[in-house]
Amino acid sequence: MKLDTMLGSIKEFVVRFSDIISNTIDADVIIADNNHEVIGSAFRYFTLYNGIEVGSLIAEVIAKKKKLVEKDKKNRASCQKCEQFESCKIVGFVGVPIFYNGYVVGAIALILPQHRVVTLFQNIETSTEFLENMAELLAGKIEERNQNQSLNQMVMERDAMMDLLSEAVVFTDYFGNIAYCNKAFQKLFGVRPEILGKRLYEVVPHVVLQEYFQEHKAFKNIRLYIAWKTGAFYGFVSSKQVMVNGKDSGTMFAFKTINEVLHNVQLSEKGSLMTLGWAEWLFQKEVVHEAKLIAVTNKNILIRSGNSNLNEILAKGITNYSDRGLKGLKMLFCDNMYRELMEVFLFDEFGELRDADHGTMLVQNVENLPYNIQERLLQFLRTGKIPLNNGTRISSDVRLIFSTTKNLKGLVEQGLFIEELYYRIAEHEIIIPDVQNQYVDFKRIVSSGLAYYEKVYHKKIMQLEEEVFTYLYEVHNKYDLNYLESVIELIVRQNHGATTIQDLIDWGICVEPVKKEQTLSDLEKNKIRELIELGLNKTDISKRLGISRATLYRKIEEYGLS
Repeated sequence: MKLDTMLGSIKEFVVRFSDIISNTIDADVIIADNNHEVIGSAFRYFTLYNGIEVGSLIAEVIAKKKKLVEKDKKNRASCQKCEQFESCKIVGFVGVPIFYNGYVVGAIALILPQHRVVTLFQNIETSTEFLENMAELLAGKIEERNQNQSLNQMVMERDAMMDLLSEAVVFTDYFGNIAYCNKAFQKLFGVRPEILGKRLYEVVPHVVLQEYFQEHKAFKNIRLYIAWKTGAFYGFVSSKQVMVNGKDSGTMFAFKTINEVLHNVQLSEKGSLMTLGWAEWLFQKEVVHEAKLIAVTNKNILIRSGNSNLNEILAKGITNYSDRGLKGLKMLFCDNMYRELMEVFLFDEFGELRDADHGTMLVQNVENLPYNIQERLLQFLRTGKIPLNNGTRISSDVRLIFSTTKNLKGLVEQGLFIEELYYRIAEHEIIIPDVQNQYVDFKRIVSSGLAYYEKVYHKKIMQLEEEVFTYLYEVHNKYDLNYLESVIELIVRQNHGATTIQDLIDWGICVEPVKKEQTLSDLEKNKIRELIELGLNKTDISKRLGISRATLYRKIEEYGLS
């Protein structure tokens, strides 16, 4: 396959141009490129030329890069060598080279019979000048074609680069008419390239865009929510004024969905270091195993223990173990004192439930969630759609992890918690045993802390006597794990040998346990435990205590005796 020469790249124009010259001068015309190929021709008197031979008059014009005027070719030695010299009816020849950027890219030639020689050669300078002007026109056409080709290439490269952007980008003129949009914009808003020329705020109907074209004040990362029949956009938009051709003012708008923003943030961050593997020192193996089993599903979870910190740690571990690990964890700390702020926080157009789409949200201490918020949250669990404050509903694929330190079933009986909401969130429940009331687990936590702080403070490996463990357990089972952690660190910092109970008292870490009078709750708890240990069934125990079976079940669960 032959590659196009400069003249060959504008062949259609050259063919038409040959006819124009031939009709103007009344002569046969040949336009050939520098490969001696005929690109355009027009014949009025002679047989059609199929090619240009080396040594011919046209080839000589191209080779010598100058015009050639011959009134009678019989005087040319090169013509005399031609086999058809005697029978040839061609008499005159006028040829000029075609220059482009200093190079000869071809030639224009007039082939003349005898009667046309007489006429043209009466003013041959004018005829030659006419051909030279035609050669310049052809060179100009080549330049125009190359410029268009370069422009098209630039446009293609621009489109390719813009289509690589994840943002949806659109350019408008000063008045808001769309001049260009990339594929991401077309996909995001479900439009076709035919929108070019339409007003942007007709395609993307929002007051922010309408106001921009009234005031032309640039903005950055304005949060928008736009809904239409077939879809919706929720995210950010920025504007930037640009100049076109150095004079015309236009605007570039970039749209980014909230999911894209969150994804980029999460990829650039280290993420939570709280994993189920790390937390194995803190939880029983059965708890970690159960957490892993449910983490790999998309089910909602209820975590229950006597310690909010433990609930939070386990929730973070579950999130990182799940397929949604890189989508982030939103946290909602429930407190009914916030009242209407809680409603805005969750159900506003830009609320946390919407922002958590494709991610996970931890609802910490769900027992404190106001009843009216419980009702709206229940609607979301039923439908998967968020009931926004503006009356509309939008979908959000968010996994909810609930945590509590209370007996939610007891709150249901008191009318403080919605029954259906309880059963929906408690379908997959993880109960964390109270480690401070489990001596073996308590020892494991203390030993783990000692080993860690020994490395931090470069202390020799130390072991606590069993009586020290027992003493710490008896004294500190009423404190939270944060305080216990501080006590363990202090023991290691102060330790210079064997640690005794007296050392702990002398350091001010502990005070000798003081026996206090038992409360009614303590008496009731101990009595129920005693009857259970005697082997009595629930009916007999409830009769002895003078309470109903339902109340007995609630108290057994409340006191952790199940």
